[in-house]
Amino acid sequence: MTAILGINCYKHDAAAALLLDGELVAAADEERFRRIKHYPGYPQKAIEYVLEEASIGPDQIDRIAFYMLPSLIVRENIAYSRHYILKRGGIHFLLSQLNGARRMKNIGRTILSHLGAGLAAPVSFIEHHRAHADAAVFFSGFDNTAVLTVDGVGERETSILASYVNNRFDIHTSSRFPGSPGIYYSAITRHLGFIPDNDEYKVMGLSSYGEPEYLDVFRKIINSDKGRISVNTRMLDLHRGVHEACFSPSVLKAIGPPRKPGSEITDQHKNIACSAQRALEETVLSMARHLKDISGMDRLVISGGVALNCVMNGLIEREAGFQEVYPFPASHDAGTSIGAALQVHRKFYPEIPLVKPEGVFLGPSFTEEEILDVMRMARLSWERPGNLADKTAELIEQGKIVALFNGRMEFGPRALGNRSILADPRRSDMKDIVNSVVKHREPFRPFCPSCLEEHAGEYFEGCGKAPYMIKTYPVFPEKIQEIPSVTHVDGTARVQTVCRGTNPFYYDVIDSFYRRTGVPVILNTSFNIRGEPIVAAPLDAVRCFYGTGIDALVMPPFLLLKKPAEE
Repeated sequence: MTAILGINCYKHDAAAALLLDGELVAAADEERFRRIKHYPGYPQKAIEYVLEEASIGPDQIDRIAFYMLPSLIVRENIAYSRHYILKRGGIHFLLSQLNGARRMKNIGRTILSHLGAGLAAPVSFIEHHRAHADAAVFFSGFDNTAVLTVDGVGERETSILASYVNNRFDIHTSSRFPGSPGIYYSAITRHLGFIPDNDEYKVMGLSSYGEPEYLDVFRKIINSDKGRISVNTRMLDLHRGVHEACFSPSVLKAIGPPRKPGSEITDQHKNIACSAQRALEETVLSMARHLKDISGMDRLVISGGVALNCVMNGLIEREAGFQEVYPFPASHDAGTSIGAALQVHRKFYPEIPLVKPEGVFLGPSFTEEEILDVMRMARLSWERPGNLADKTAELIEQGKIVALFNGRMEFGPRALGNRSILADPRRSDMKDIVNSVVKHREPFRPFCPSCLEEHAGEYFEGCGKAPYMIKTYPVFPEKIQEIPSVTHVDGTARVQTVCRGTNPFYYDVIDSFYRRTGVPVILNTSFNIRGEPIVAAPLDAVRCFYGTGIDALVMPPFLLLKKPAEE
C-alpha cells in the first residue's frame, strides 16, 4: 500500500487530500471543520479526516506533498524586493510573503508535531502552478490536453500555458507577478466595497447589471500578448498585495472613488464591475486562443483561482476554438492539495495506475445513528417518509425551502446536491424569498439551476454535461419564464447537470419534481448563510436550519419540518 498526503496552507483555502494506491479516497477544505471561511492556517482537522476516512495511521503515510516551493518564494521575492521597497507600502507585502515562506519551509516539523513520532514520511515541495495543473488534468480524464492556469500568484508565476501529452507536461509560456489577473480582480473587488480574496464572485454577479462604460480604462490596465499577462502598475499598484492594491489618481478620476462598504450600489459601480469583468475575459480568452494555436490541442483544462470565474469559462468554451473545455471544479488553492499529491505519485510510484474519481464528493459522510444522536441531543422531532425523494420534491413544489444534507460532502466551493438548499425555480419571487429568509445576501447575486442531464440541452444553449456549476450558459428565451428564479439578469445561468450514476438521491428529487411539474430543474444554492462556510456535519445543518427561514431539512432517511408561526 502507498499513501500520499497532500496539503496546502498559509495563504488561503487550506486543505488536505489523500491518495491511496493511486486512488483519491478523501479531500476536504479546512474551513468546513473550523467554520471559518477561506481558513489559511495549518489544516489539522482536514488531515485527521482524510486519515480517518482511509483507516490509516500516521505511520502508514509514505510521502507528504506540499503545494509550494518556499525556497523559490524567498529567492524570487528578494530578487524583486527593490520594486516592493520603492513602492509605498510594498514592504509589508514582501514581509508577508517571506514570513509565509518560512512557515511553509517548516511544514515537516509542524506535521510531525501534530501527528507524532510514528510519522516518518518525507516532505516533497511542489511548484504551485504545476499542482493546479496536475489536479485539473487528473479530474478531466483527458490523455492529451492543453492546460491553462490563472491565479493571483504562486511562488512568482501567475499563469502557465502548457500541453499535457502522454504523461509529459510541457510549458509553452508563463506570466509572472506583477502580471496578476487574480490580484487585478481582487483590486476591483476592494474598490467596489467588497472583501478581496473572498468576494470576487460578487463582482462577477454584479457585472451583468452594468454597461462597459470604463472598458477602455481597464484594457489599459490588463491585457495579454502571446499568452503573457501584463498589468500596468502605474495605473494599478499591485506591489502592496491583495488587500492593499490600489488604483492611480488618474484611474480614480476616470472611474470614481472607492465605494464605502455597505453603501448604495450605483449604476457607476455596476459599470465598473462590467468593464473590469470584460477586460479580464478578453485577456484570458486571448491567452486561450494563443494556447490553441501553439498547442494544436482540441481539449483544454483550466485551473487556478481565476478559473472559478464561470462567466469567463463559458466564454472560453464558446469562443476559444477548443472542442472541449474543462474548468477544474476545485480550482482554488484547496485543489492544489490534490495536485501536489498526484505529482509525488507520478514521480515515485509511476508503476501504480491512477484512478480517475467519479466526482468531487470526497468529504465526510455520517451514519443514520450519528444523525440520530444529534437530533436526540437537540430534542428534535423527525419523520421517516417511505419515499423521501418524492416527499422532498412535493415540498419544493409547494413553495417550501428545503435544505438537503446527504452523503459525502463536496470538495470545493460549490454545493452540488449533498450540502444544498433547494427551492422552486418557477416562482419569480423565490430568489428574493431565499435571499431574505435564508441567505441574507446581496439581491444582485444569482442562484443556480440543477437540471437533469438528459434535459439540459432543452433549457440551456450548448449545455450537454456540466456537473460542477462552473460554466455559464444562455437560457433559451422561451424557457426563461419557466425558470425565472435561476435565470440571471443577462439571460444566462450557472448550470449543474445531474445524473443518477453520480448522485442518485439528488437525481430522484429533481426527477420527482419533473414528474410533478414538467420542469426538470430546481433552484440550488449552498447550505450556509452569508459569511459562513458550507455546513459539514449534522450539527452544522441543524443550527443553520433552525437559525434561518428554511422550511424543511432532509437528512436521509430523516425529514425535519418546521411549523409556521401561526400554528
